Amino acid sequence: MDRIFEGCLLVTDMDGTLLDRDKKISPENREAIARFVAQGGLFTIATGRIAASARSYVEQLPVGVPAILYNGAVIYDFDRNERTWTRALPESALEVVERTVRRFPGIGVEIYEAAKEYPTIAQENEMTAQHQQIESMPFQKADRPGLVAQPWIKVLFAWEPARIDEVAAAVEELTGNADVLWVRSDDKYIELLSTGASKGHALERLMQQLGISRDCCLAMGDHLNDLEMIRRAGVGVAVANAHPELLGAAVHCCKHHQDHAVADAIAWWEARRRSEIRTQ
Repeated sequence: MDRIFEGCLLVTDMDGTLLDRDKKISPENREAIARFVAQGGLFTIATGRIAASARSYVEQLPVGVPAILYNGAVIYDFDRNERTWTRALPESALEVVERTVRRFPGIGVEIYEAAKEYPTIAQENEMTAQHQQIESMPFQKADRPGLVAQPWIKVLFAWEPARIDEVAAAVEELTGNADVLWVRSDDKYIELLSTGASKGHALERLMQQLGISRDCCLAMGDHLNDLEMIRRAGVGVAVANAHPELLGAAVHCCKHHQDHAVADAIAWWEARRRSEIRTQ
């Protein structure tokens, strides 16, 4: 087998991109990723999930380099079971969370502490209950955000999509002077991260560590938390089910995540690289 992907890095989002609606990796995607690696490529994931939630998927795939977790606030080496880089929230994040809870009393709040593996639910609602069921993790609970020890890596707010739309429209007011950023990771979720903690920032750091040029990096995703990543990769790909902003920013649109999108993107990238070689 030739090494058409020598020196290349493929980074994919998980939910809504790599995974189907049943949260499974299709055999077609697994086989395409294995072939990509056999052809010299490096493969990893970029997700909002924590290590414990992503681990079972990583074990199914040839993930040969560190992964991007917590929507870009952490780079994690699964071989060594350790974080190699973390960008935690400032202490002022507590004020932002308290302001948000006062303004939107029914919102669900999950806090991801730097010192703990699993998140703490500081305010529960139907969406946090659903999230807990999806993730199958032992979430802890606290009576209020101020009781959760800092530093925090991220805060996830969960609610019905229409209510999260209201929160998204108020982020400037909610932020105040805090050095934080907001990212919409799903119709039901909006997350609070430190400035400089995004999938895009983490991807740039990972490319530098690995010595990968921007032109040899393909990143793919479906939602706004993937936007900076596909912009900073040389080859940004959006799945067919992606948010309109991603579709507008991407170099290429591949198939729907239900139709083995990662396999489709790899096949397209291989054809493109072979065409470029022929014209050199």
